[in-house]
Amino acid sequence: MPLNRLVALLTPVLALAAGGCATWLAQNFPGVNIPQDTLQEIFIAGAVAVLAPALHWLHGWQKWEARDAIAVAAADASDSAHAAAAEEAAVDDDDEDDDWDLDLDHAGLDDDEDALALEAGDEQPAGVA
Repeated sequence: MPLNRLVALLTPVLALAAGGCATWLAQNFPGVNIPQDTLQEIFIAGAVAVLAPALHWLHGWQKWEARDAIAVAAADASDSAHAAAAEEAAVDDDDEDDDWDLDLDHAGLDDDEDALALEAGDEQPAGVA
């Protein structure tokens, strides 16, 4: 069970327990004389002492979840944009590879001695300026 659900479920129970403990301590703590008509106020103060931090934490949790959802959506959009850019670059690379294909048959290197002459650097084959 996620932590936020656990806090949401246990907060009312713990608030009642805190109010009850505060009231019991006010009645039974030695040396403290509290009138009976203020016990309800002590119960409310004990319950609020637990409710306020729990509600504050739950509010912060909801804000964090909203920021996290925005961050995940931005990361997914960024991943999609990067994937599309990579795909486009791959298509562009394929086109560039076709432009750089050298067809030696059209460069005047029809026979073996022209190719050997080109490799040795002795002379240029016919048709090459």
